[in-house]
Amino acid sequence: MKSRGRSRRAANAPPEHAAATTGTGRPPALLLSGLEPFAVGGKRRCFVHPGDAGLCVKVPLDGDDRIGHAEQRQDVESYALMQKRGLAAALDRIPAIKGVVETDLGLGVVSRMCRDADGQISRNLAELIRTRSVTPGLADAIGELKAWLRDQRLLIRDTGPHNIVAMRLGADEWKLMIVEGWMHRRYHWLVRRNRFLANYWIDRQLRRFDERAETLTDAEQDPFPAKGPGKGIGG
Repeated sequence: MKSRGRSRRAANAPPEHAAATTGTGRPPALLLSGLEPFAVGGKRRCFVHPGDAGLCVKVPLDGDDRIGHAEQRQDVESYALMQKRGLAAALDRIPAIKGVVETDLGLGVVSRMCRDADGQISRNLAELIRTRSVTPGLADAIGELKAWLRDQRLLIRDTGPHNIVAMRLGADEWKLMIVEGWMHRRYHWLVRRNRFLANYWIDRQLRRFDERAETLTDAEQDPFPAKGPGKGIGG
């Protein structure tokens, strides 16, 4: 999911709470249509929650898009499944889902907002790679994320850098969070039971991650010269 860099300052400032009365006894819907999303993907867009700047509201890009709604449902179900199976450590790098709410743009999934230490909304990893903003500390954080995925045996749906945000915790200190596609439900049970298959599939996914990261930059000017020949970002 791509960050909306041109309106980042406006998006970071929490707007006043707005709600529409429904007249049906149900909780009022959140009004999002007049707000600027801070990130827009192929199927969904993200807003700062009007009543809580520490929360994100994710809604389908098109209210009638069945795929967007399916991805919303899959996020909620996958998160609930990971909680049910006691995968607490695996949830350390996934923003906590707080629930589902009615909005004037359709059902929205509410999750914890990823923010830097200074309160700014954390930037998308693809954006940082594309602008050659990968510092040694961020490269280390990428390596830590890879090691974490192997340790947790977590097979994710989409390894694209656009599905990862980089939380800046301090001077060149980062923590990467997976904000979309965090569970490949078709093969999840298999990799949990078979470490050999888990290593094989996860290594293949991480190679794909490196390939996609490389395509975001000019091939003639490698933004990761310290990684060494034949190695991916962060190892």
